[in-house]
Amino acid sequence: MNGHFMRAMGDAELLDALVATLPYLKGGPEISEKLDEKKKAQLLAAMSGLKARAKTLNELLDGAQFLFAARPLPLEAKAESLLAQGGRMRLGVLTPRLAALSDWTAAATEGAVRETAEALGVKLGDLAQPLRAALTGRATSPGIFEVMEILGRDESLGRLADQAGAQADL
Repeated sequence: MNGHFMRAMGDAELLDALVATLPYLKGGPEISEKLDEKKKAQLLAAMSGLKARAKTLNELLDGAQFLFAARPLPLEAKAESLLAQGGRMRLGVLTPRLAALSDWTAAATEGAVRETAEALGVKLGDLAQPLRAALTGRATSPGIFEVMEILGRDESLGRLADQAGAQADL
């Protein structure tokens, strides 16, 4: 199935197709073992952003790895670089602001990230890219604010705390 057809499919229909083909995809059997109802709901919520970047079901599954990754997340080299170049310090300022949010939605987290970037005197990307790296282990993902909403407060803050701990180890 190619990207054109995947993007034309409804998210629920594409999720069903992905689940049906998991036994045949690279890493699919391992994901199948972790695919409970909560993970299916998260995968469905992420499907719009995932299918926009994928050309094959293998790429779709690869893009969804952040949903199934165990903490602490393994970091790709580019993600580690984003965190090492001042990213962890900026996340150290952002994390308490996120933890104080009463509403954990994409809009609320985006507002906190924008306000923090402004307070730090950095561009949004200088804060959002390390945030993406800490939450997904990668330099690319679906929209980071949607990722935060899909992962939920506890998992998002836990992943950020893992990276803050990595800073303390440096």
